[in-house]
Amino acid sequence: MNKLEKFNVLKEDKRVNSFVPETRCMTEEHLWELLKKYGAVILKPVEGSGGRGIFCISSEANEAFGVQVKLRKEVIASKDIYSYLTREILGDFTLYFPSGEVSEILSETYLVQYRIPLAEIDYRPFDIRVMVQRKNGSPWIVTGKLAKLANSGYAITNVNLGATILAIETALQRSSLNHLSHEALLFQLDHVALWAADQLQRQDPNIKVIGFDMCLDTQGKVWILEANFTPHDYIFLELEDKTMYETIQDYK
Repeated sequence: MNKLEKFNVLKEDKRVNSFVPETRCMTEEHLWELLKKYGAVILKPVEGSGGRGIFCISSEANEAFGVQVKLRKEVIASKDIYSYLTREILGDFTLYFPSGEVSEILSETYLVQYRIPLAEIDYRPFDIRVMVQRKNGSPWIVTGKLAKLANSGYAITNVNLGATILAIETALQRSSLNHLSHEALLFQLDHVALWAADQLQRQDPNIKVIGFDMCLDTQGKVWILEANFTPHDYIFLELEDKTMYETIQDYK
């Protein structure tokens, strides 16, 4: 399953669907629907990792949109936003093929999603990696959690872009959510991840590990950002306490 297919599977589960941001294949119609509804969206390739090809888009004054790719920021007029994004994503391909074919390729390779306002630490957004694993015949369990704090100036939290790894308890204590019950937030993260793993397993019975990228928004609501079936676990080695890394290895 690619990213969009996973989101569609998760939306079918009544336990999970309220924790999944609205996500569509990338078309001009869907782009405008979500921009008008939320004012901020994120564009992602349906395949790929490492933060490559991600566009963060938000409404600006004077009928314009701010577009951020890594550290590059531009302001684009509303009337030009779709054509600008198409050229940025597909490059010279748009010059040599009919617009209908270009639109079809874009819809098959990219998704557009509500951009969740992430909780922050010192004005830097963070999200949370939740590792969920099982052995043959055993139920899913959460084997590890940590926080990824975006590098200064970035809107996304990928480690290869310089994100800082923090223990989840440290991140919550330092965050804009430090007034909320940490125990309750961690409890909900675990339960949502386990429900989501159970739902994805129904579609793919062979999966044994899922690395969920999850987050808390500025109000403390839990969201699922992504589900990875081949997640990197080396990031857990960056924690001072190696217990979670060892548990993850034991479940392989």
